[in-house]
This record gives sequence, structure tokens and C-alpha cells, in this order.
Amino acid sequence: MGRKATRTSRRARAGVAEPLKTLAAPIYPRLLITAEPVDETTADQAVRVTLAGVLRSAG
Repeated sequence: MGRKATRTSRRARAGVAEPLKTLAAPIYPRLLITAEPVDETTADQAVRVTLAGVLRSAG
């Protein structure tokens, strides 16, 4: 695989990984550190923030 193809492949993977990290970021600490329940409000906020970032970077 050439350098250009490798760079493109990395960018594509990063394009998928970053929104997933953003989506999980507010949820994991609640589950693993504070043992707080993850309710619908928390999930909705995580989705809203993630979608806003994806839409901003796409536009």
C-alpha cells in the first residue's frame, strides 16, 4: 500500500473513531468510576454533542 493510500485509510479510521469516543466519553466515567446510572437524558446529551461535532466537521 502506498503512502497516500495509508494516509487516506488512517483519516477514514479517525473519522469513525473520534465520534465514537465523543459518544462514549460522558457515559464510561458514570459506569466505571462513579457507578451512576446512565439515563435517557445522559444518552441524549451524548448523542447531541456527538452529532453537533460530526455535522460541524462535515460542513
